Amino acid sequence: MKIIFGVLVFIGVMLAQLVVADGNFNTKLIAEFRSYPNSNPGTIDSGQSLELNIDAYKDFGTARGVIELVARIDDQDSGRRILDARQAYIGGEIGGFEIYVGNRQEFWGKAESTNIVDVVNQRDGAADQGGAGKLGAPSLSVERYTEYGDLQVWYMPNFQELTFNDSNAHPSGGLPIKPARYQRSEGKNADDLAFRFSSVVDDWDLAGSLFYGTVRNPILSVVDIGTALEPYYPKQKSLGLEAQYTGDATLLKWESLHGSQDNKNFFAAVAGLEYTLYGLLDQVWDLGLLVEAQHDERPQAAAKRIYVAGLRLTLNDAKDTSLLFLTSQDEDWDQSLISFEASRRLNSWSSIDVGAKFFDAKTPTSAFGSLDDDDTISIKLNMFF
Repeated sequence: MKIIFGVLVFIGVMLAQLVVADGNFNTKLIAEFRSYPNSNPGTIDSGQSLELNIDAYKDFGTARGVIELVARIDDQDSGRRILDARQAYIGGEIGGFEIYVGNRQEFWGKAESTNIVDVVNQRDGAADQGGAGKLGAPSLSVERYTEYGDLQVWYMPNFQELTFNDSNAHPSGGLPIKPARYQRSEGKNADDLAFRFSSVVDDWDLAGSLFYGTVRNPILSVVDIGTALEPYYPKQKSLGLEAQYTGDATLLKWESLHGSQDNKNFFAAVAGLEYTLYGLLDQVWDLGLLVEAQHDERPQAAAKRIYVAGLRLTLNDAKDTSLLFLTSQDEDWDQSLISFEASRRLNSWSSIDVGAKFFDAKTPTSAFGSLDDDDTISIKLNMFF
């Protein structure tokens, strides 16, 4: 497997360099080690992976071609193995409109703990990378920039399913995944539509969006007498709202989603406050204090209400050292999650990331209860070329 990966890496790098000989070309190789200190018997207790990212663009007159390829192998978890064109599109301006065709990534949202309005891309769930691990969205998108704000229109003719880890890997429900079911008869070939208008008014960043299509996060059900998990992707129609107030030291954040899923109405929202202490301890360090509250009526949510608190420390040094600590607790004090992330540049061509997640639940059948053995400690070495 490693020999095959090496050959693919070599071929991919050579081809990409040839294609963008007079453009821009960057590669990143990520070596990751993960430990699962609370793993159950019969599941893996550690894992290693290699991930190659190729990021390049080339201009063709007034048009630009962009490509971002991800290839990842894992020594034990086949769910983490992937070869995906996160981005592979052509974009250009026609009559004042920016038009993009191909696989493209887009981020919508303001909150730190979760982004309920971020509906364009599917997540690479098996990678356990949070919002940073996205799959490419095959799409035709049009953008228009005016003095009043920015308009985006997205048409997505094909759907990518959420990726899952193996049943003996982490995080995992411990059961194999069956083929997915869809509410829409066209399944993966059903068309999705999304619209967003964003603007800046004084100290406020505001946005509104509409979505009609297949939900990105499926409903998981235990089937076959408790021997398998089946993902179900219902149809969603929703209105999303975003707002962020930026003060001297204060950020106020809001995301909400109103709509219907599986023909049932729902409401979801995230409200947050981030206050930054500048020049901490008479240093150039900045310490951000974060508080967020989540409300989500959809069955995919871990709990109807979750409260989040955290710290973000930025040292503002030459090594770009940063740390993020978050703790999440549901309103019944039944489930909690503690997460930690830290990153630092080692030299001009490498950096290191350290992360950890610890789940706790009093009720074994709760969302976090099914993740009781998925506590994770990870170390990533990022090498840039």
